[in-house]
Amino acid sequence: MRPERLHQDARHRITLFRGTGNGRGAIVSFEHGRDRMAGFGPVSAPHFAARLGIDALVVQTARRDWFVSDRSAALAEALARVTRGYAEVVASGFSMGGYAALLYSAACHATRVMAVSPQYCIDPEVAPFDPGRHGKFAQIGLPMPRPETQGNPDLSGILIYDPTIRADRNHAALIRAGFPRLSPLSLPFGGHPATGVIVTAGGVGRIAEMVVQDRLDVTAIRQMHRHARRASKTYRLNLATAALARHPVRAIRELRALTTDAPAGTRFQAGVLLLENGDPDAAERLSLLLDEEPDIPPAWARRLDRALKAAGI
Repeated sequence: MRPERLHQDARHRITLFRGTGNGRGAIVSFEHGRDRMAGFGPVSAPHFAARLGIDALVVQTARRDWFVSDRSAALAEALARVTRGYAEVVASGFSMGGYAALLYSAACHATRVMAVSPQYCIDPEVAPFDPGRHGKFAQIGLPMPRPETQGNPDLSGILIYDPTIRADRNHAALIRAGFPRLSPLSLPFGGHPATGVIVTAGGVGRIAEMVVQDRLDVTAIRQMHRHARRASKTYRLNLATAALARHPVRAIRELRALTTDAPAGTRFQAGVLLLENGDPDAAERLSLLLDEEPDIPPAWARRLDRALKAAGI
C-alpha cells in the first residue's frame, strides 16, 4: 500500500493508503500520542486494512494537541472532502487518537468507531478526575470541545477501557453518555491502552476487523483478553501495581520477578515502582537494565527522574 498525501498543514496531515478492494469502504485512523511530538512521525497503514483490502486514511498531528488547534476547522473540511466518496467509513483511535476519532466522526462520515482508552476531554473543569493531563490541556491553549458536540452521536462500534484506571473509567462513562449506541467493553488490568494485554496475540487487528465488518463480538474479545493474560507480562505488571496498596509483600515479590523475566519496557516500569516503594535492590536492578540499553527512551529518563525525586535520592 503506497502512501498518498491528501492534506497537510503545519499541524495536521492525512495520508491515504489505497487498498486492493473496490474502494467503497475506508478506515480513518487517528494517531495516538508519541513520546516526543515536535513534527510529524513516520506513517504506515494498519495491517488489518491491508488484509481486508480497504482504503486506510491515517490522520496525524504534529503536536500533542488532541487534534485541537487553530487548524482544526481545516482538518475537518479536509476529512469531509476526502471521505465523501466512500459508502462506509469506520474511525479508530487510541487514547488521544480515540478522542479525535469521536470528535471528527461526523466530519469523516463515520458510522462506526473503535475507540480504545479515549479521553472525553482533559479540561480540568470537565475532567477534574484526570489531573495528570491538566498540564497538557494548558499547553493546547484552546477550548477543548466535548466530542459529541462535533461528532456523530449515533455512532455504533466499541469503546474499550481498563476499569481499574480511574481516569479512563470516568472518561468512558462520559463518552457513553454522549455516544449511547457504542458498545462498552472493560478489560481489567489491560493498562493504557486497555488492549495492552491482547496486542501481542494479534487481538487488536481482530477487533478492528470485527468493527469494519460490522460483526462485533464482545464476548469473543473478552475471551481473547482472558486467554492472553495468562502469558502477559503487561497483565502481571498492572495487577502488581494495583495490589501495592493492599498486598504490598506479594506485589513487591511480583515486581522483583518482572525486573528479570520481562521485556525491557516492563522491566523498567517494575524497577521504577520498586524504587518508589523503597525496595533496597531497586537501584541496582534499574542500573543493570539501563546498562543493557544502548538508547534510553526520553520518557524513561523523565520517569526515572520523578521516581528518584519521590524516593528522595
